[in-house]
Amino acid sequence: MGRFTQITPEWQEWIIENLQRGCQAQSIVEIMIDKGFDPMFANAVVFHFSTSPTQRYAEAEKGASDAN
Repeated sequence: MGRFTQITPEWQEWIIENLQRGCQAQSIVEIMIDKGFDPMFANAVVFHFSTSPTQRYAEAEKGASDAN
């Protein structure tokens, strides 16, 4: 069975919220892997959002409002 290599808006929001709450990136990655994400993908996604969570959050919000 393949591992997930795409992220939904819900997972994106969950990652950002947890990073903003101060959760450790590694614990977020471990949860994602437990939920079926590919380990390399999970690490890359969390790293992406952890480099600038505020900026990424703003981009996510803009994307969500553009979709409406």
